[in-house]
Amino acid sequence: MIIYWWDILSVIVRVDSKGRIVLPKDIRDKCGIKPCSRVLIEVKNSNEVLLRVIEKDPSEELAELLGDFKFTRKDRVRVEKLLLREIV
Repeated sequence: MIIYWWDILSVIVRVDSKGRIVLPKDIRDKCGIKPCSRVLIEVKNSNEVLLRVIEKDPSEELAELLGDFKFTRKDRVRVEKLLLREIV
């Protein structure tokens, strides 16, 4: 069931046996979610989940900024975490 309330689009979905949900087409279209899109999942309190579409992969964006600069996987993970904090 999809519910429209002014500018808010709400939907109730079921979780399958593997813990997955399917985002309905209306929501994917409204949020610009396509195959291979990256989505940040935040859990607030114990019963609120917020999904945010990440336009670009943080590591790709960082690579564009740094050019030929080389760094380790550990450095990349640390920087990605910092970038995700900036998004939120």
